[in-house]
Amino acid sequence: MNFLKNTLLSVIAIQLLVLAQLSFAKYSQTKSKQELLVLKKNSIANKSNKFINSSISIQLEKEIRTLLAHPLSNEYLSLLHDWRKHNKSCSSIENNAKKLLGLKYVWGATGPKHFDCSGFTQQVYKTAGINIPRVSREQAKVGELISYEELKKGDMVFFDTNKKQTGKVNHVGIYLEDGQFIHASSGNKKVVITNFEKKIFYKKRFLWGRRLIQNNPKTELHTLRQGLFPNIRKI
Repeated sequence: MNFLKNTLLSVIAIQLLVLAQLSFAKYSQTKSKQELLVLKKNSIANKSNKFINSSISIQLEKEIRTLLAHPLSNEYLSLLHDWRKHNKSCSSIENNAKKLLGLKYVWGATGPKHFDCSGFTQQVYKTAGINIPRVSREQAKVGELISYEELKKGDMVFFDTNKKQTGKVNHVGIYLEDGQFIHASSGNKKVVITNFEKKIFYKKRFLWGRRLIQNNPKTELHTLRQGLFPNIRKI
């Protein structure tokens, strides 16, 4: 019985991927709810044929029908759509930034082969479809103000690296995760990834962060999912 329960929980996790297809199909208005149900059922069958027995499939189908018939289904699919869009934006920023690792730092350069710190951040955000000012002191004025404790992947991080601190921004990078940020470093003369804990200098000189990507609706989405499916796992 425990094996059956654990297997069911694993299968339900697949719903995220399939529901993403549902959300995009729903918003493009190319599928009816009946068609979405067929799409979801077929997708799950293809992914789980090897390890799902008929009783699990029936239970999962009931949960799918419950979701599609539930008055909160529109809100759920909307949140899922926003969540995937948020994750896509964050991944785009991270991937684009890492592609530039190792390129030389040149003061005043904006690419494509050389960058200064703000030229680097401007280029990375531009490739993700977000336009920001050219210089760090102006970049430090856009988006939502974020403290060090609130930093999340994709946030810009600003510093005062002057020998005599004045509290004015003169350096910028992009936060990744696990205490790391990527930046065009004049000291290293190239684009590098730096860890705040290993390079305490930057932690001491950190001023604030700025968030340009819409807030992650993960918590709100999970709360709603728990109401629809009490036994479902967290994202």
